[in-house]
Formats: sequence, structure tokens, C-alpha cells
Amino acid sequence: MQVHSKSHAALIFLTAICAVSGSPVLANEGSDIHPFLTSRYSVQFGGFFPTRDVKLRVDGSAGEEGTEIDFDETFNSRKGRDTLAMEFTWRFGKKWSTRMQYFTVDQREKGVLDEDIEWGDEVIQAGSSVILGVDFQLARVFFARSFDSDPRFDYGVGIGIHSLEYGAFIDYDIVTNFGERSSVGISGPLPNIGTWFYYSPSGKWYIGGRLDWLEATIGDYEGGLTNIAVGVNYQLSKNFGVGVKYQDFILNVDVDKSDWHGSTRISYAGAYVYLSGNWK
Repeated sequence: MQVHSKSHAALIFLTAICAVSGSPVLANEGSDIHPFLTSRYSVQFGGFFPTRDVKLRVDGSAGEEGTEIDFDETFNSRKGRDTLAMEFTWRFGKKWSTRMQYFTVDQREKGVLDEDIEWGDEVIQAGSSVILGVDFQLARVFFARSFDSDPRFDYGVGIGIHSLEYGAFIDYDIVTNFGERSSVGISGPLPNIGTWFYYSPSGKWYIGGRLDWLEATIGDYEGGLTNIAVGVNYQLSKNFGVGVKYQDFILNVDVDKSDWHGSTRISYAGAYVYLSGNWK
């Protein structure tokens, strides 16, 4: 499900804040530690507003290298589609937790090519009307071990799985030939290692960030991913809060599949604004 208007998303968000902040229960009254560090369950749900950087190349079946298509240069646009995103954390032990994350970004751009491009075994000529689309979906599960000894801090390491669904297509000559479509895609799990550091200066504030990383050759893919998030959360009431993060997901992969020889370079970076909930 996608957010098609920032103003609409902001209105919903502000309305929810007003409703939550009206709660008569003060934030974590009597405690000097943010509940994200003590609650068994916590959830974040909000809007992700990324700037996109997408490059992809589809090589020919005989091994000839295709044209690297810069999505933004071709269509003079770097803005991604605003989308909903969510995260969930379950602390099932004093030092152990499971963390889940999900977001999806779909993008369509229409234009006229300034120069020929090679897409697989096809040459799409300059002057062709085209629609280029990218569909991206990420689901992440992460198993974590904390090493902190001070209850105001939370840091540690873990391992996880990023489940990716990524597809790209090009519709060309859509005016003269009623459209011809060529598409490629990748999907599957990619393991990663990660670390994080969070600090609670009071019962209302929670700041810090995390880093996930992988660089490996796995099956048909060679390359790596990096997932960075840095932000702050403010606890509005006993069980509800509001937060904002800067998140940057980067994927650099060379692909050697039967239906796609080539590469893709993706970055989705921007603000993730969310409401949070916590309970034991």
C-alpha cells in the first residue's frame, strides 16, 4: 500500500499524534529509561519518503554488455514513491531479540529516449517513447544479541536475512507499436550481519542507529547490501510514541541468471516518520 501524497500522510500522522498525546497517562512516569529498552514488544508504523538512485544493465544472451540505464538521468527525476513502512521488535530474553522490518517502493517514469540503449538482445532507438518501471520490496528478519551492562544503553551484534523482490521493466514504442515490454527481476534471501547502538537519556527520549552489511557471492548474485538507519524517538504516553529516522538502503549486485545477465545499483535514502507502540 502506498502513500500518494505527502500532505495526506502528514495530516494522518499529525491527527494520530494529537489523539495519542491527549492520553492522561504521562510518558513512562516514574522511570528514567525509554520503554524501547525494557518492553518485550515494540512496533513502528509510518511513512518512508526516499530519494531514489537506480541504475541497471541487462546484457545480451551472447555475453555482450548492455547499456547501463541511469533511471534518474533518463527521466530527470530522483524522487522515489512515498510508501508505508513498518518495524517490529520482540525481546524474548534479557539479552536476545528478534527484529523485523518491511517496506516497498514502486516507481514508473515515462519519457522519450535521447540516445539508443541496449537492453538484452534488443536495441531501443533514440526517439522511442518508453515507460521504465522498478518494483522493490524488502522484508528483513534479524536475530540480535545485546552486550550492554548499563540499562540506559542498548548495543550488540546479530545476523539476519533480507528477503528481496526486485523487478525492472521497459515498455517501448508505446505510441507506434501499442507497446512491447521487456522485464527482468531477482528475488530471494540474502544473509547479513549487523550492529546497533541506542541510548536513552531519559524515560521519554531514545536515540541511536544501526548498520546492516553483506558483501558476498551467493548463487546467481555477487555484490553487497548496506542498510543504515539513524534516528530519535519521543515517548508521548505510557504505550505510544513518535519518531523519525534517516534510512539509507543500498544494493549493488551483479546478476548471472538464465533470464538476466547484468547488474543493478539501488539506493533508497530519506526520512522515515512513524508512530510507535510498546507493551510487555
